[in-house]
Order: sequence, then structure tokens, then C-alpha cells
Amino acid sequence: MNVAEIRDALRQTYALPSGHQKVERLELLATAAKAVEDRSLEAEVLLTLVQAYEYGAERDRMPVAFGRLLQIHDDFPAEVGAFSHRIHWQLKWMSYYLVLNPAVPLATIHRWLDELQNRYRQRGHSPRPVLDLRSLLAQHLGDDEAAAAAMESSISAPRDQMADCDACEGSGWGTWRVTAGDDAGALDYWTPLIDGELSCAEEPHRVLAKALLPLLRTGRTEDARSAFLRGYSLVRHNVSLRESVGYHIEFCALTGNEARGLEILNEHASWIMKQHEDVSQRVGFVGGVVVLLRRLVMLGHGGIRIGDLTLETTLARLEQEISELCARYDARNGSSVFSERVAKRLAQEPLADRLPLGVPATLPQPAGRAVPIPPKGTDSRLDDLVAEARRLSETRHPHAERAWERVAASELPLPGIVVAEVEYAKALSLVDSDPGAAYDALLAAAESFDRLADTAKGLEARGAAALTRFQTGDQTGGEALAESVTAQAESAYAAGELTSAEYLTARRAGPLMAMTALAQQENPAEAELKATHALLEAELAVAVELAVTERMAMYHDLLARVSLPLGDADGARAHLRAAVTGYLEAGQPWRATNPASLLGELALGSDDPQAAEEFASKAITYGADLVPHGQTAQLSSLLVEAISRQPGRERDLVGAALTAAARWDGLSEPDTLHNTFTAARAYHRLERHAEAAALFEDVIPRVEIPYDAPVIAMTRGQYGASLGQLGRHREAAEQFLQGAELVQNDADQRAMHAELAWSAAEALQYSGQTTEALAAYQRAAALWTELGQLTPRIRCLRSAAWLLHYMGEPDSEEHPDAERPGVAEMRAVLTELEELAEHSPSEEVLAELTETQQQLERMITDSFDEYDDVD
Repeated sequence: MNVAEIRDALRQTYALPSGHQKVERLELLATAAKAVEDRSLEAEVLLTLVQAYEYGAERDRMPVAFGRLLQIHDDFPAEVGAFSHRIHWQLKWMSYYLVLNPAVPLATIHRWLDELQNRYRQRGHSPRPVLDLRSLLAQHLGDDEAAAAAMESSISAPRDQMADCDACEGSGWGTWRVTAGDDAGALDYWTPLIDGELSCAEEPHRVLAKALLPLLRTGRTEDARSAFLRGYSLVRHNVSLRESVGYHIEFCALTGNEARGLEILNEHASWIMKQHEDVSQRVGFVGGVVVLLRRLVMLGHGGIRIGDLTLETTLARLEQEISELCARYDARNGSSVFSERVAKRLAQEPLADRLPLGVPATLPQPAGRAVPIPPKGTDSRLDDLVAEARRLSETRHPHAERAWERVAASELPLPGIVVAEVEYAKALSLVDSDPGAAYDALLAAAESFDRLADTAKGLEARGAAALTRFQTGDQTGGEALAESVTAQAESAYAAGELTSAEYLTARRAGPLMAMTALAQQENPAEAELKATHALLEAELAVAVELAVTERMAMYHDLLARVSLPLGDADGARAHLRAAVTGYLEAGQPWRATNPASLLGELALGSDDPQAAEEFASKAITYGADLVPHGQTAQLSSLLVEAISRQPGRERDLVGAALTAAARWDGLSEPDTLHNTFTAARAYHRLERHAEAAALFEDVIPRVEIPYDAPVIAMTRGQYGASLGQLGRHREAAEQFLQGAELVQNDADQRAMHAELAWSAAEALQYSGQTTEALAAYQRAAALWTELGQLTPRIRCLRSAAWLLHYMGEPDSEEHPDAERPGVAEMRAVLTELEELAEHSPSEEVLAELTETQQQLERMITDSFDEYDDVD
């Protein structure tokens, strides 16, 4: 190849994406350039090759090319002098990658660092970047004192043209502090990058990934979630940032988002297999993957396949690989510091049970994984199991049934009374699924208790049977049995055979039947409501007299639910508060969940969102994973609604909505999606557009599920606005156009249609789709005309005029006297405003008239050199 051919081929490589193909092309050109006599050309090719190695994740191949580059720089200073700055800039970065490469001996690294220092000193450059690299090497060697001394000297040294950008320097300083175990110090250095004050080509991409766990460890949970949502989209599929992808996978593994981590891993499955890449990036990526895979295997998901292998097999291979890579670093460094740090990373325990990150991802049920059964044990072990089961039963604990199952599974001989208690627990477990069978089983259990002379348990079981019989439709039989049980309980209590609590338990069937009868009617009669209310008050009076707190709480709870349809909201609130207090005093906080929830709903209905939030939060706490998942999900939605009605609470709303979305997952897809959209909109209002866009992107394909057309259109508009703020104008235009299409035939949504059309026009313009933008502006102007809205209509017409202006001038030969199209359009707008000012003057008209006059003057004198953002 001759010089011209090489230059032409070099220009073509600039359009190639980073990767091995680009590297191979440039290596061929470097060989060809060495054969010609143009050393400037060879230097340019080598510099381009070095950058391709860097961004193609093949940085360990940089030194050979750089050695040749320095040689021709020194031998041919006149020819290569124009590239001197670039060469010494890249020399710094090449030295950085040498430090990270375990294949490079320490002596070689020191030699290159000395070479860098000498060359910088000769040219009068600051030692700042050299000292930074010496600190990095000391960090790798575990010499904290030397690392600190070098870094502090680097920070205090003057900045010059060879210093890294502020963003890169801040990133390195934070990494130094994390390595030293100082999360807070690291975050201090990283704050300008996390907050968006500093940025560059690969920052804050890297910092957002590295800061995930430090943010979580320092209690900044919401900031950690934000960093994930913003950061993952920046590093996704970027081979030169695969270490950062590994940090995101690790974060998922340690925050209860193992399924999301597996999704990310599947997206980058091709990276799992060994490829030619720099080792430090490999360790960073694989380390995060191993943290995830260990977690998944521990949870019983080792059989899931990724590619051709199971997760368990993949984990074994990657653990072996990372062990070998660590051994290479330890051998190079002469210590075990590196492998110890990696081992500590791989052994991390979860930092959060569940930190919702967006649309929940769900893992399949582990194959062959069952609830563990207690091992065979001794009689003392059985005594412990029985004691625990009885304790849970006495407090009506939701886990009582499971406790009796453990007793039954102990495989030890059970005493007769324990057999009867196990039978009773099994009978109760059938009430919801098969009430007929439950009735028979409850009577059988009662008979067993009778034979064992356990009067209290026998009456309790018969009372439960009476209620079950009533629920099956045999109301007469149920009432008769309940009356019989109550009579027997009164006699036994009078004889001292029952405690107060046992007596109240035996007679509860009657009041509960009355409540069941009300629940079976859509609109029960007032007389029946009052009768039930009186019955409950009577039972409450007995419970108060006998000082049985749990029963007092239960009857307050039931009275509240009868008071509401009777129109006594204040009375209902008083009963609900008493119920909450009573359940808590009785040591049954999970039973306080329902009355606290209802108090929250009443507060929200009374336009007191702060009280509603307080009650909903307490109800969730009371439930503490002991109430059904659906109930917790409902409470979470109540909390979201309460927070959403309080201005300025968007940041809190994000967390509440994403938590609600996670709790609805698997129960209700519309609720899952709605709450995720709620979080996205909260981020949008906070102007946290990267986070908003990340959430919108996840759920917008399913937006039709929870919403009707106008709300879908509004949602697409919000997503489009966030995309526009991120500079993703083509995607924004698509969202605005789809939203506008949804409401174009809805007479009630004409204003929204016009707004979306206008937004689409602006996005089309910014994305370079000029012809489409012109049509959209004209369409939006027509819509504003229909709505009688002057200002937005005029602004759309002015924008259209500027587009016409820059789309080209008229043919001066065919139409020498023709006015430019944009000028003619702007003049038409001005004429209309002048007429309005004459016949219907207003502040609005005069303001737009003045602005249009000014823009027309600018357009007439415009030289087409630059497009001004005007409307």
C-alpha cells in the first residue's frame, strides 16, 4: 500500500465500532505504514491503534505499539512533532494499563513509570499524573501508606494539560478511598460525578457503578437505586466498561434482585466465555458474576441454564478462572493482597433483603427444593416443637399451622393430646379450601379432646365447627351448635373449668356468624346492622368485664366494621384505634394490620394524606411478612396514594411505588406496572430524567395494560420529555407521535393532542428530521387554531418559518424577485399579528408581535451559518 491508500484506509477505520475487527484492520495498516517513508503517517496509525486497543478491551497489547511510537518520536522529532502531545498523553494511559496487567513485571512497570516521569519533567509537565499512577501501583501492592503519600502529593501538585480531566481524577481519588475502606471519603470525591457536575466520555459511567455498594453501606439507599437506574444504561453492552457491568450484577445479587442480575448476565452472556481482553477488566466483570452465581446456587437455582451450561457449572468454571487470575496478580505483586481482596468481595452477604429497582423480575421455582423438615430428634426436641406450636396457637399466630406440621413431621411417638392438637390444626387448615371436610374434621378433633378431658379445646373445636357449618350454608345447624357450645362454656366457666380467655373463645361463634351473615349481603338492612352492633357491644362488655385484651380488641375491630355502614365514621375510628391498641398489648401485632389499614383508608377519604401515610406505614410494619402477600400489596398501594397526595414528596414516592410494584409482582400485573409508572413519573417531576427514562423504558411496552388511551398518551409524553432532556430526541419524537395518535380523535383531549404534536415537532427538529418536523409544526399550529390558543399557535408557525428558512433558498435564476420561503412565512405571521393588534389589542398579542418583528429582522439578515433555537 502507498501513502495515499494507507491514509484513505485509516480514515475508513474511524467509522468502525470499537472491537477486534477494528484492531485487526489497524494492525495491518501499522505494518504497511512502517514500510513507507512517511513517519508522521506511521505515528498517526500507531496512535489510532493504541486507542483501538484501549476501547476494544485489548489493552495488554498497547506496549509493543507504544514502544515503536516512542522510537519514531525520538528518531524523527521533526516529522512526528505534531503528535508529541498526543503521544505523551497516551503514554500516561498506557502506563496506567501496565499497572493493571499482571503479565507485566513490577520492574517493567517501574521502568515505564520512570520513563513517563522523565519525559514529563523534560517537557516541563506537572508530576501530578505520574504520582497518581504510583499511588495506583501501591494500592495494588497493598502498601496503604505509600499509596496515600503518592495520592496526596498528586492532588496537591499543579494541574496542567497532561492532567486527567476533573471527572477522571475524582473517579480515581474515590477508588483510592474505597480500597482503603473509606466509603464516606470515596463518596465525597465522587459526589460531583454522581450529581452530574462533572462528566467525560466514560464518567460518571464508571463511578455510578463503583458507588453502588458504598452508597448502600452508608445508608443512602435511594441514591444507590438512582445510581443503578442511571448507570446501567450507560455501561450496557459497552465492552470497554465490562467491569462496571460486573458491579451492577453484583449490586443486584446483594440487594434481593437476583432475578434482575440474571437478566443482565443473560444480556452479556457472550462475555462469560474467555476472550482476549485485559485481565483487570476480566476480574472486575467475573467477580460480580461469581457473587451473583453463588447467591443463585445457594437459593437453589443452580440448574438454570445460561447458554449451554447450568449456572452451577458456569460458577465452577468462573471460580477456577478467577482463582488463576488472582494467582497471577499475587505472583506479580509478591503478596496475597490481591487475592484476599477478591475473596472478600466474593464472600459478601446481601446488604438488603430487597431493594426494588423497577419492574420486578422473577426467578423460576427451584427444582426439587422443598420446605425443610426438622431432622429426627429426641423427646426433648419434640417437647420444644410442641411448646412452640402451642405458644403460636395461643396467640393466633399465622405460623401456628406450620409449627404443628413440624410436630407431625418429627417422626417421634406423639402423646394423645398432641395427636389431637395436630388433628385440630389440620382441620383448621381446611376451612377455606374445603369447609365441608373441615366441619367433619373439627368435630372429630373435638371428640378427641373430650376423650382426653380437655374441655377448653373441645369447646373451641366445636365452636369452630359451628362457624364452619354456618359458612357452608347450613345457618340453622350452625346457630344451634353455637348456642349449645355457648351454654356448655357458661356451665364450665361457672364450674371453674375454663379460664376467662377460654370461655370467650368458646362463645365467639355467635358474633362471628352474625358478621358472616352481613358479609354475605351486598346491602344489609339497617335493622340487621343495628342488631349485630348490639350483639357485638354486649360481647365487648363481657370481654371488658373479664379483662381479656385480645377479645376486647377483636370486638372493637368488628364493631368498627358495622359502624361504618351505619354512618358512624367517628365511632368506627374510635373502635379501630382501640382495636390496634388492644392487639398490640396482646402481643398480636399482625392482627393490628387490618384496623390500621382501615384507619388509613378513612384518613385518605377525609383528605388527610399524612395520617393515611402514618397508618399505612404502621400497618405494613405490624404485618411484618405475617399477613397474606396480597394484603401487604394493598397496603403498599395505600401508602403510595397517601404520599402522592403530599406535594414535594416525589423522592419518597419513588421508593414507596417501587416497593409496591415489587409486592404486587405475581399478584396483579396492572398494579405492578401502575406503581412502576408512578415511580417513573416521580423521577420525571424531580427532573431526574435518566432514572425516569430507565423505568419508563422497562414498562412502556406494556403501558396498555393498566391505562386507557388518554393516560397512555400522557405517559408517553412524559417519557418523551425525559428522553429529550437526555438528548435522545429521535426516541422522544417516537413517543410524542405515538401519544398524539392515541388521542387524535378524542374531542375531550384536543389540548393534549396539540401539546404532543408540538413536542413531537421539536423532537423531530432536534433529531435532524427537518421535513417531518415542518409538517408536525404546521399540524400543531392547526390544532392550536382549533382551540383558539394564540401564543402556542404563533410559536409553532414561527418555528415552521425558521425550518423553511434553513431548508433552502428559492432558485434565484427562475424566481429572481422571490422572497425566501422562511421570510415569507414569518412575514405572514407578522401581518396577522399586526391586524390583531389593530383590532383586538392585548398584552399577549403585543408580546408576540414584538418577538415576531425581532425574529423577522434576524431572519432577513441571517447568513445561514447557524440555526438559532427560536419559536
